[in-house]
Amino acid sequence: MATTAGASRRRALRLLGGAAVAGALVAVGCNARNRPPGPPRLGLIQYVRGAAPDAARRGFVQALARAGFRAPAGVILLERFSEGSMATCRAQVKDLLEGGVDMLVAIGTPPLAAILAIAPARVPVVFTYCSNPWGAGAGTSYTRHRPNVVGTVSTSPLAEQLDLARRISPGLSSVGLVFHPSEANASFEAELLRREASQRSIAVVIEPVAGPAEVARAADALTAQRVGALVRVGDYATSVGFPALAAAGLRHRLPVYSVDPADIATPGCLAVVGWDPEADGAQAGALAVQVLRGRSPATMAFEPVTRKLLLLNRRTAGAIGVTFPPELLRQADRVEG
Repeated sequence: MATTAGASRRRALRLLGGAAVAGALVAVGCNARNRPPGPPRLGLIQYVRGAAPDAARRGFVQALARAGFRAPAGVILLERFSEGSMATCRAQVKDLLEGGVDMLVAIGTPPLAAILAIAPARVPVVFTYCSNPWGAGAGTSYTRHRPNVVGTVSTSPLAEQLDLARRISPGLSSVGLVFHPSEANASFEAELLRREASQRSIAVVIEPVAGPAEVARAADALTAQRVGALVRVGDYATSVGFPALAAAGLRHRLPVYSVDPADIATPGCLAVVGWDPEADGAQAGALAVQVLRGRSPATMAFEPVTRKLLLLNRRTAGAIGVTFPPELLRQADRVEG
């Protein structure tokens, strides 16, 4: 928790405005010798490019702008893209720290893990598009966490995904899962899926992969085992390789369910129940604004994302011979095709 002196300092910062906030962040967020003069400098690290993480970053930046931290006059945004490489991610963290950033922003769990392994504890860290901050080392609960870290938690709504699959196919007894076991997000969510499936007497048949190039082979292997549907958890291998997973569903006339709203437009994706990534980023951006205005992350709780989307693809349904219940169509946020 913040000391009395720290609380007084934050009150003074609020009175003095943005220039004083920048000065405070210089004091606690980076090596002042390396920091160029000017507005607060935020280093944003995004693990992969894609519709969902791009939307999360967009929501984050828009939230900053709405609060008056608009680039380049109100804030300096130093954006880095790791192209799915942890080695690149770690190098980017080091580079941003050497450049004198006042805050590090992780868009995804891998960047968060890299930041927490390298950055000193005096640097404020905000994360978004992250389902497993615990696995990245951020803390043990929403309120028990590292004192310099805060962000939004978007663990995939896997119980809702299974309930949706059962609603569309009442006799569903098994699902096939492709995922990358070495990814912290993927292994975490795969275990959650197994737990939720067990409670619903649904078997989960698994095909592990080492990367996106193996998704097509793994999906075909699952269909050979006569699973009732293919499902996706949050991991980068099936994020990049999702078109191959959806194509296997089309070939074998099998429902494919995703947790990523961007996947609904992919031929072969039947339905999505997942978090709105732009809303996720905006929520994290609002937390970052509080830190920029002087609040310590130590006094803040991690926040669960709450904006959930239900999306259906009528064209895919026709291609695989599935009929959506009328009530489900009425409840959907969007119906493709």
